[in-house]
Amino acid sequence: MASAADPTEFPIVDCAVCDRDVLGYLDLDEQEQQITRCLECATVAAAAAIRWGDLHAIEALGYGFVLPEGGCGRPDCGQDRCGKADQ
Repeated sequence: MASAADPTEFPIVDCAVCDRDVLGYLDLDEQEQQITRCLECATVAAAAAIRWGDLHAIEALGYGFVLPEGGCGRPDCGQDRCGKADQ
């Protein structure tokens, strides 16, 4: 299996079942060996069908991330009670 060159890269799988490139995820098989599965159908991907891509590569496949709005992390942040809101 290919390994990620950068921890900010994601497995992209050429899924034989879905017949397209999809986002993959890492899993363990029955022998506790690392495998990569298709996010859409959970099929185990062959090592040759896996490549690694950055955020732009998976966005091109139609996936995206919702990034939270900034703030200090307090539950009341954004309600004009946060000292960081004035910065």
